[in-house]
Amino acid sequence: MNLEFTPREELSEYEWNHEGRNWKRMGIDKEVVKQLSERSTWNGLWRVGLFLSFLVATAAATMLAAQYSLWLAIIPLYGYYFFYGFWVAIGHELQHSTVFAKNFDGVSEPFFYLVQALMWNSPTYARKSHQLHHRYTMVRGIDPETDWPEVFDTNFVRKPLLSFIQSILVVGAVRSLFDAILMQIRRALGIKDRMMRDHCTEKEIAAIRRESLGILLFHMAVVAIAIVFGRWEPLAFIMIAWQIGSPIEGLWHNTEHISRLYNVNDQRLCTRSVKVGPLVHLIYWGLDDHIDHHIYPLVPSRNLPKLHNLLHKELPEPLGMMDCWREIFAVAREKDVRPNNEFVPYEF
Repeated sequence: MNLEFTPREELSEYEWNHEGRNWKRMGIDKEVVKQLSERSTWNGLWRVGLFLSFLVATAAATMLAAQYSLWLAIIPLYGYYFFYGFWVAIGHELQHSTVFAKNFDGVSEPFFYLVQALMWNSPTYARKSHQLHHRYTMVRGIDPETDWPEVFDTNFVRKPLLSFIQSILVVGAVRSLFDAILMQIRRALGIKDRMMRDHCTEKEIAAIRRESLGILLFHMAVVAIAIVFGRWEPLAFIMIAWQIGSPIEGLWHNTEHISRLYNVNDQRLCTRSVKVGPLVHLIYWGLDDHIDHHIYPLVPSRNLPKLHNLLHKELPEPLGMMDCWREIFAVAREKDVRPNNEFVPYEF
């Protein structure tokens, strides 16, 4: 893939302003944005139900196949893990409170807590992290979700792909599971990472501690059920499922910001959308239209295609997942040699 690069010093007009903290925004009529931001409980219930049906179907197929051969059961089991990784898409939209209508928040919030427990993350931590991510996307030292090396060299961009390979071979998943347990123990004990130290209130830290302890107890209960009843399903379907499934989903998810520009004031430069097929579009909950989502984060994922139709002339053309990774590695190879050069994905 042949890309054109620009020295960073020639992009001064796009530098992030810490005092102004303003993002360039494509102009859309406020009434149109208001209409697109309307939430729908029925739509949310339908899509959650569809996602759960995929999980139930693949879990049932796994259990049925296991009656004949454990080796045969591996095929539907990895189908289950494929879908399980996309909990992150539902969890993401629940962070924005746009899955259901406002009068359904009494159900939405407990569901959000359950999803975060399945993903081994404190709900308060996740929501705070994501608020900072949207307000300071790819701003070094502030955005906790893109706290990566200053230069996207090839050594760094290989890591998600290596994680994917190691996790589907289970070895990496076991290591990730122990890391997740250790992280929850540290948070439960009140040991603060940079985001907690710099941006969380004492009330939020107390909530994170309680939630992390709850997550540990939840998964201990899963293990206890497996031991008491002598069943492998709780361990395979819940205990380690996130550690195997999330790196698979990460093949799409990790394209969102890796190799985009740090410290810029335009989401088209620091965020990437990805073109996906019908199945992934169903379970990815709008994360494929990721630039659109960052520009107008209160628009529910069900309306992002409509938003994209209004914005698409002012956005970079999204690439398929494989082409996104080709672009990422092309940028990384350039950074290996000339780390100050940047790939500008859109001609302004």
